[in-house]
Amino acid sequence: MTDFHDESFEVVLAAGRDRSVRRRHPWLLASAVARVADGIPVGALVRVVSSEGEVLGFGHYAPGSKLRVRLLSFGKDAPADDLVAQRIATAVTRREADPALAGTDAVRLVNAEGDGLPGLVADRYGDVVCVRITASGMIARRDAIADALREATGAASGFERADPVAARREGFEARTGVLWGAEPAERLEIREGERRYGVDVRGGQKTGFYLDQRDARDLVQRLAPGRRTLDLFAYTGGFAVAAACGGAAHVTAVESSERALALAGENLAANGRNADLDLQRADAFKFLRGVDRDYDLIVIDPPPMARTRRDVDRASRAYKDLLMFGLRRAAPGAYILAFACSHHVGPGLFRKIAFGASLDANRTAQVLAVLGAPIDHPASIDHLEGSYLTGLLLRA
Repeated sequence: MTDFHDESFEVVLAAGRDRSVRRRHPWLLASAVARVADGIPVGALVRVVSSEGEVLGFGHYAPGSKLRVRLLSFGKDAPADDLVAQRIATAVTRREADPALAGTDAVRLVNAEGDGLPGLVADRYGDVVCVRITASGMIARRDAIADALREATGAASGFERADPVAARREGFEARTGVLWGAEPAERLEIREGERRYGVDVRGGQKTGFYLDQRDARDLVQRLAPGRRTLDLFAYTGGFAVAAACGGAAHVTAVESSERALALAGENLAANGRNADLDLQRADAFKFLRGVDRDYDLIVIDPPPMARTRRDVDRASRAYKDLLMFGLRRAAPGAYILAFACSHHVGPGLFRKIAFGASLDANRTAQVLAVLGAPIDHPASIDHLEGSYLTGLLLRA
C-alpha cells in the first residue's frame, strides 16, 4: 500500500494552537489551522507544522470537515508509505493471538484511533470482514485497505457498510457493497462461547451486531440463573440470548424494530433454551412506564443519545428516566446493567445520572462494577473520546 503525499502538502497551525498535537491527540480541528498549501487533494497525507515552523506530525487532510486533519504519526519524521497496511496487519495479528478472544469467531479487527487508524473500523464475522469508513483519508485508500485486510485475514469476502452521517460530514459518497469475494449471505451465524447469533451484516445496525457488548453478555449469562430478565432495546436479542443460555426463568425482550425483533426470536429459538420468552415490539420508555411486574435482572442498553456535546442535557434526562423506571421495576436484590454509548457521557456523569434516578425512584442501589468495551475495542491513551461505552452494574 503506497500513500499519496508531497513535501508541499503542509498545514500550518495558528499561534498557540499546537497544544493538542504536542499531546498526541489525533484530531486537529479546523479552527486551529492558520493556512494550508494550495492544491492539496482530499485525503492526502499532510505535514502539520507549528506557527514557528516546527514539524509536529503527519495525517490525512479533510478540507470540508471540522476535523481538518486526522493525525497518524507525531514528530518530524514522515511515516512509511505503507503505514496503514502495517497497522492493519498488526491489529489483526494482535486479535488472532489474544487468548481472551479464543471463544468467538466475531471480533473487531480494527478500532479506528485505538489502532492508530482514524476513521477505519473493521469487524470479522466468521469468514466475512465488514468495514465502516468514516473519514475521507481512509475513503481515499479504500482499495488498498481492502487489499491489506484480505491479506491479513485470509477472509473469503469483505463488505463495506455505508455511514451516511460521516459521508455528509466529510463530503464523500456513502457506499455499501462488496470489497472482495462474494456478497455475504443474508444471515451469518457467529458464536460467542456456547451462544449462537444470526447477524445481518448487509442491513443491521453498525456492522451487523454489537460486538462491543460481548463482555457484558458474558456477565448477563453468569448472572441469569433463575432470574426474571428484562432486555430493553433488545435489538436482535444479544442480551436476551445470553440470559436464556444462562438459565433465566423468564426473558422479556423489548425492541421497537419489527425486523430486529424477528431476528431476536430466531436467535432465541436457535439456541434451544427453555426460558419462558416474551418478545415485545414496543418503545422501551413507554414499556417501562406501563409494565406492572418486577424483574430480577434488567439490561438497559439504548442507542446513542448524545452524539454531540449539545445533546448531553437531553440525553442525561433520558438516561435518568430509564434508570428511574428501571429501579422501580427492580425486585429486591435485582441486578441492573445500564449503558451510555457516547464519550460525551462518561463514567463520572453517568454515575451522577444513576444517583439522581435512585433518588427519584426512592430506591438505593449498590454500584458493583463499571463496565466498558471488550479487549478487541482498544482506546488510545491519547484519545479520550475513543472510550465511548460506559456501563454500570447495579444491585437494587
